[in-house]
Amino acid sequence: MLRKGKKEKEFLKKDGVMIPPTLLNRPFLPIATERLTLRPLQEGDAVPMAAFANDKDIAERLLRMPHPYALQDAKTFIASVQGSMAEGKCVILAITRRSDQQFMGVISSEGKLGLWLGKSYWGQGYGTEAMGALVHFCFHVLQQKELKASALKTNTASRRIFEKLEFREVGIKEASSKTFEGTREAVCYTLSFHDFITRYHAMQRPLVWVVAAVLINENGEMLISERPQGKALPGVWELPGGKMEPGETPEVSLIRELQEELGIQVREEDLEPLTFASYRYDTFHMIMPLYLCHKWESTPRGAEGQRLAWVNYADLASIPLPAADILPIHRLADVLKGREVW
Repeated sequence: MLRKGKKEKEFLKKDGVMIPPTLLNRPFLPIATERLTLRPLQEGDAVPMAAFANDKDIAERLLRMPHPYALQDAKTFIASVQGSMAEGKCVILAITRRSDQQFMGVISSEGKLGLWLGKSYWGQGYGTEAMGALVHFCFHVLQQKELKASALKTNTASRRIFEKLEFREVGIKEASSKTFEGTREAVCYTLSFHDFITRYHAMQRPLVWVVAAVLINENGEMLISERPQGKALPGVWELPGGKMEPGETPEVSLIRELQEELGIQVREEDLEPLTFASYRYDTFHMIMPLYLCHKWESTPRGAEGQRLAWVNYADLASIPLPAADILPIHRLADVLKGREVW
């Protein structure tokens, strides 16, 4: 258990903990993007990881990956990462393709950001998509103030990723590796939260208001629904709700959405304001009030053809969520734990 107060802060700084104490001892909620899921590494990732990583072209672009790379190397790495993640010392995640759950590579934040992909996934924009999601996670959820990264000067693909995400080049350093002898030049990058939000606000984006409900049944389970094909993030699970119409209050909007989406009737007096999300998507800014509800009439059903599921907090560790939902759900858990529901 972490020590409290000033000593706790010193402990975190000394050990380089990446995860704030408020997020320790919680399930890591997978991050969904349009094509990918970023989730904790699992034992079953060892076989595809070893197959992809045992490639000198990949090893020479990284600094800590040995070559050749055996199955036991992958197993040892995964076990080590699982321990470090549990202690809050890093965020190291598998990159998987949402369409078939295929393991594709690894992305990390442990002092510096890093990423590698199996060669068959190069040149398709997956690296930028994954790194963009991790940058948002580090700023929005981990609340980091500055991100650092580096890439070998010859690793033009990784350098392009950081440049597309508007990292600032801050210098050159000599880097050594387990794969090559001597040293090679590496380019160093940084991105501050201040620069991140300044650049974001420099481009006007529409403000989108949505409203969502946390429906809790008598077993303390929460209702989530799967986004259908044809919409953004198909197959991703989310809280029920939707866009607010002009002139609607959040409560009126939510009552309408729950009727249309789930076929249930909710009274405004049974909606408890809980928290809200303010999230910076690339093309719009979303504001989402979140309400807690224990009472409704009729049985929820997928009135628009969507699948529904009743889940608890631990279940969410295996369910990809929209990035904007992650922090509000952790805050929801605090409320429900305090009321002895979760």
